[in-house]
Amino acid sequence: MNALKSKNGNINILKSTPYGNNLTTDFAIAAIKGEGLGKDEYTDVLALSYSCTDYVGHNFGVSSKEIEDTYLRLDLDLQRLFEFLDEQVGIGEYTVFLTADHGAVEVPQFLMDNRVPAGYFNGKEFKEKVENFVTKRFGENIIEDISNEQIFLDHKKLKSLKLFPKKVQQILVDEIINYKHINKAYTASAMSSSYFDSEIEALLQRGYNQKRSGDVLFVLNPATISYSRTGSTHGSYMNYDTHVPFLLYGAGIRKGSSYEYVKIIDIAPTISALLGISFPNATFGQVRSEAFSR
Repeated sequence: MNALKSKNGNINILKSTPYGNNLTTDFAIAAIKGEGLGKDEYTDVLALSYSCTDYVGHNFGVSSKEIEDTYLRLDLDLQRLFEFLDEQVGIGEYTVFLTADHGAVEVPQFLMDNRVPAGYFNGKEFKEKVENFVTKRFGENIIEDISNEQIFLDHKKLKSLKLFPKKVQQILVDEIINYKHINKAYTASAMSSSYFDSEIEALLQRGYNQKRSGDVLFVLNPATISYSRTGSTHGSYMNYDTHVPFLLYGAGIRKGSSYEYVKIIDIAPTISALLGISFPNATFGQVRSEAFSR
């Protein structure tokens, strides 16, 4: 580690190795001991983020030996933590839930090498193409920014040119849907005035914010990313990014598994129900009572 860190961001190298997770477990055990967690009648909550899997996955991809090694070592860390909790708090006296904030896609180059449709999106080329189109169409570049698969219009310029945002949005959607790697495109007007209850459109709409989101939202083809060819990333609405585990273990939880569709927003009300407390404000999830032992 000492030999590597001088050329790899010094201590920052830890986050890209399994040893960062080792330290997280050490800190967790120290916190439980130091704060006396689980030692009285009041419920204590300890949140842990094992983030090294994210960095290793970005660098090497989801099917790499490096990420496999990281998860095998994480499994040992979880074993160490649970054995400590058994000893410190008591077997069956604590509840654990585990999930993730996202999944990830296979390295597109790996997929292409194996004749699976995939690709790389060049954001710079896309931006230039869109800006050239609007400049030619409207006589001026009316694009303020393109980021996070959204196009933001310059509304001051729209006003000065007497252009209607809704009309310009639709013109852009009709244009970019023909571009390479673009799978779907939607106007902000559609997101704010229509209701989508399934598939990618519903996920897009849940992430849409009238005050902050772009004027046009677009979705790339499956397994298409804007990233280096030796790693992987996330952020799409595809299943490989949105399908994550939800594991419950310990006090109040029965043994079993389920293939029912569960949402991340179900976690907060489920844990609240276990604790017998009120749900957080603005909670829309459902209690997964099928996991309860009582």
